[in-house]
Amino acid sequence: MKSLLVFYDPDLTTELEDIPIPEYGDDEVLIQVVAAGSNPKDWKHPMPNYFNVKLNQGDDAAGIVSAVGARVTGIRPGDRVAAFHVMDTPRGSYAEYAVAPANTVFHIPESLSFEEAATIPLAAYTAAVGLFRNLRLPLPFERSDASGVKGTAIEEKIPLVINGASSAVGAFAVKLAKLSPSIGPIIGVAGGSQEYARKIGVDVIVDYRGADVTSEIRKALGGRKLYHVFDATNSAASVDYLVPVLEGQGSRYTSTTGMPKEADQKVTDAGIWNERIWVGSIHEDKLAGGKLFGRVISVVLEEAIKSGDFSGQPYEIVKGGLTGVKDALVQLRDRKGGNTKFVTRIADTPGL
Repeated sequence: MKSLLVFYDPDLTTELEDIPIPEYGDDEVLIQVVAAGSNPKDWKHPMPNYFNVKLNQGDDAAGIVSAVGARVTGIRPGDRVAAFHVMDTPRGSYAEYAVAPANTVFHIPESLSFEEAATIPLAAYTAAVGLFRNLRLPLPFERSDASGVKGTAIEEKIPLVINGASSAVGAFAVKLAKLSPSIGPIIGVAGGSQEYARKIGVDVIVDYRGADVTSEIRKALGGRKLYHVFDATNSAASVDYLVPVLEGQGSRYTSTTGMPKEADQKVTDAGIWNERIWVGSIHEDKLAGGKLFGRVISVVLEEAIKSGDFSGQPYEIVKGGLTGVKDALVQLRDRKGGNTKFVTRIADTPGL
């Protein structure tokens, strides 16, 4: 089969290779890839000053199940699925066939195209880890009534600020938070993509380019106390306008990448719990329950997509299949912001 390597030599380079269809383990799924999504890590991780690796960097796969491992249940050959591959390991999705752990494979209905499905996995699981593992917000199936007694009042909802609400991960954080009856209002901080943020369900938009973002967030809270911030932009400026709104002790702040050292220290000095999201935690159990959490979120995604309550990102098809991935990654590296995902149709690769 064809598989694409991504590496630096010395600049960003890709190389098609012919290799055997990959083997799979007892808890893994072999997928014939129809569409693969690209992520910023695909050009970052191979960098010499990062992981310095020469690998198939694709992690978002959508396609047809070809085979399943001996311990896999609920997934069968022929099923339409999307999947999150283990980052920085072989057998990735920039190929005709890819392998993913069964706990991060979810079924997709006929109504969802493979292309749209390929926009979901890595970014959606990242959002889920941030919301439900790091911020410890209630999952969509958790009760929202005050005492568990029929007829009692609904508990007051938990306000949430999502900074960078129109980014890929930020948008999925909005969509997942909307599934939980206990979360609200969702206050989205955004810039030029505010209309998109409204469309996906943000309750109140705050423009980060405003003169006093902190005051605007306080106004949006309407007197409610804020204990949860999901930061998908991770800048020093973000911390400056977000930390003053949080209640301090007992508050939680999670970010998608590492923040500048001074900004990180500012959060810590305010007595706020602060941790970067590590989406790879759902492929391991270094943090107890990681793999099980991944499986739970797979079921949540599966059901929400089927009911029409969850969707993918806007996307652009990469020209030339796998041969066009390099150009797509360069564009992904050089552009700023935006919520459009690059998706590669494997069958568009010349010679296939």
